Amino acid sequence: MAGERLATQTLYVTQYQLSDGSWVDLWLGGQARRFTAAMNDGHSAVPLNTPNRFHIMTVYNVSPDQLQRTTVESFIYALQQFLGASGLDSHYTVAPVTAVYGSQSETIGCLIQATSYDAAYDFQFPVCSQVYQTGGTGFSWNSTLTNTIRPVLLTAAITHNQVFGTATGTIAITATNGTAGTYTYGWADAGAPLLASRSGLAAGTYTVTVTDGSGASASLANVVRSDDRLDVLVDRTDNNVTLVPSGGVPPYTYLWTDGPTTATRSALGVGTYRCTVTDGHGATRLVELTVEPYRFYWSKNPVTLALDAGAAYRLDPTTKPNLSFVCEVWVEEVYRSGTFVRLGPVQEQPADRFGRTVFDAQALLDGYLSEHLPALNQAQPSRADCLFRRFYFRYAEKFGAVPVAAALSNQAQHYVVLGGLDDYAAAGTWFASYQAGAKPFLTWEPDNKPVLPTQPEYLYFMADSFALASFRVQVQVRYVNNTTAALTLATVTGVNRFEVFCLPVGYAQLGLVADAGPAVASWEVWVSDAAGVAQTERRRFVLNPDYVAKPRYFLYTNSLGAVSTFACVGEAKTALDVKAEEADRPAGGDPLLGDVLTTDRSGVLTLSVSSGSLLRAQLVAVQDFLLSTRVVLQTDAAYFPGRVKVKSVPLLDEAPGEQKALEFDFLLPRQRQFTPRLPATGAGRAVVPVRGGEGAQP
Repeated sequence: MAGERLATQTLYVTQYQLSDGSWVDLWLGGQARRFTAAMNDGHSAVPLNTPNRFHIMTVYNVSPDQLQRTTVESFIYALQQFLGASGLDSHYTVAPVTAVYGSQSETIGCLIQATSYDAAYDFQFPVCSQVYQTGGTGFSWNSTLTNTIRPVLLTAAITHNQVFGTATGTIAITATNGTAGTYTYGWADAGAPLLASRSGLAAGTYTVTVTDGSGASASLANVVRSDDRLDVLVDRTDNNVTLVPSGGVPPYTYLWTDGPTTATRSALGVGTYRCTVTDGHGATRLVELTVEPYRFYWSKNPVTLALDAGAAYRLDPTTKPNLSFVCEVWVEEVYRSGTFVRLGPVQEQPADRFGRTVFDAQALLDGYLSEHLPALNQAQPSRADCLFRRFYFRYAEKFGAVPVAAALSNQAQHYVVLGGLDDYAAAGTWFASYQAGAKPFLTWEPDNKPVLPTQPEYLYFMADSFALASFRVQVQVRYVNNTTAALTLATVTGVNRFEVFCLPVGYAQLGLVADAGPAVASWEVWVSDAAGVAQTERRRFVLNPDYVAKPRYFLYTNSLGAVSTFACVGEAKTALDVKAEEADRPAGGDPLLGDVLTTDRSGVLTLSVSSGSLLRAQLVAVQDFLLSTRVVLQTDAAYFPGRVKVKSVPLLDEAPGEQKALEFDFLLPRQRQFTPRLPATGAGRAVVPVRGGEGAQP
């Protein structure tokens, strides 16, 4: 508030004695109050208990200064007693007024100040019974007076918007208590009318300053609100969708363009769907979603989310000023737990001039996957959970003069699978035609693969259909006499799309060990549904009956995330590369210890391996082995981790002649203490000491 002040009145007395019965009327609390002088000897002409009379006691035979002071102090005392007795002490204060005469400070009057902004507590000039004259014996009152300019009091009646983004709000200002009672109105927003009432207001703060004719003014900030913006979260899992509205005012209704009126839709086919969501105040939100052929992403290739503000934005970008997109990536750490966690902070990217942007979550998701290693000599199918994860994007547009993000919408839930393709064009070919047309197992090895009787082999199968709730691993065995036999290795139930399964398909793993019947020549493996319809290609394995003294089987993670086997039948050499860290011993030590102190000594076992003769197709596919980031060597009783030494390896020679074998070095982990592999223990196994030269080292 500005311009208002409180009423004040200052009364001064002369230094002469009051006559008995002299009086002064003060306007207090809306009426006159009389204060009358009385003799201090009790012989007053005015009865002391006369109603509405408050006595000022005077004295005789004192100096003029003393007379003035005691008279004023008596008056102040009488005034304070009156204010307390009448309940007006909360509306007025009384204080002495002093002056300095020479070196003396004397009380010469009193200051009365109203403490309330109200006309009822204003003053009028006092009325006295005597006027002082020179040489007279009367007493005079001199008064200065300031009355109240009252503050302007404001109230507002506000009608808020109901639907977010509309402008139907109103404000009606009522001003009261002003001294003059004539008001003018000024609003802070440019171009606003100079009126007490406004309409057609959007949500926001509107500040008005009201000025009274007296100059007093007051300001009031008025907040026009609206319902929260109606946002709709599109929550999709597989080809099922649920609309989850927020903001607005419940209840919500749903109207899909193809007829349904529910928030949840199940088993949607490929296509575009639109739904209008309406809240209780009539706010609407059009939701559009596109169900595409369900897909997965390779973790080594881009995992992208493309966002587009739409054609309307490109026609008029001012409809979404300062446009950007925000995105979150959520992953299910434990498969089928239903608990998703956000990876990293919320990402934000500005829109390009066409209103588009692309987020890539590949780096975030790849770390949640790991290579699969089958159980040693595994003989039954298993789901390889470490190879894949479910995840989804949550995203929203963010725009405005002060940019605000809408509620986050869910992109369809997807799978990310360990592996990748060499370039983006190949990635497109896989999804566009190759996967559906070839129905491949996750391997690049050639068909008709030669295998040894003890060789472990695995095929990895990715379920690629919502309809495939179970599958069967089918095997057709061909014997050397050209007869065949069919068998079902296993039936797997509870299958979901894009899950990856490890299927053991080696000769011993399938139980094809020769008995009294004919010898096995080859076998084919494929996956079918419960009705026998093939869901994969057929892979053929050819039994190599040749005797191999010491075959070595290297299991490696191929570029599609699965485990393949590379068998080496040639002779191998083992070398130990020893490294030592040494320092000079201090002088004066034991001479039998020598002059060099060995602080560390370690060695790396290196197997120089030959694959044996390989077919041309095998040499092409062996690149997958040489590029693998995880390779283990399997013996009868253990896996040995290691790595293929980095070097240039010749693969193909177009000159005529026999193809050479692949030769490479396999480096085992560094060792500091020699310990041969101890024999496995268990029921029926005798534990015997390890002799020199024995042990299960590769």
